[in-house]
Amino acid sequence: CAGFQAAVAETLAAKTLRACAAFRLGWPSPRPTLAVAGGVAANRAIRAGLAAAAATQDFAFVAPPAALCTDNGAMIAWTGIEKLRLGMTDGLDFAARPRWPLDKSAAPSPNGKA
Repeated sequence: CAGFQAAVAETLAAKTLRACAAFRLGWPSPRPTLAVAGGVAANRAIRAGLAAAAATQDFAFVAPPAALCTDNGAMIAWTGIEKLRLGMTDGLDFAARPRWPLDKSAAPSPNGKA
């Protein structure tokens, strides 16, 4: 398990490093931010690798407290709190969709459900 974790952490850090470098090329901001959340952010090895990758590219690194990363409900609540602090609110007048597309032009899911 330790070898698998190390391989995953190394791979994610390497890919994140490349993504940060590519992003940096087109971004005029002096210090962009890399944010990580969810179960991945609870893993200390992965979190440390991503923080190191961010530092290498002079990105700020943001992650919620590890205690909030183990429960998806807590992550959703944390996101809601941060949005509320920014004054962002949503009505409850939308239809819930279990597979909400990230891109409206994306192909439908393989099972045909939106």
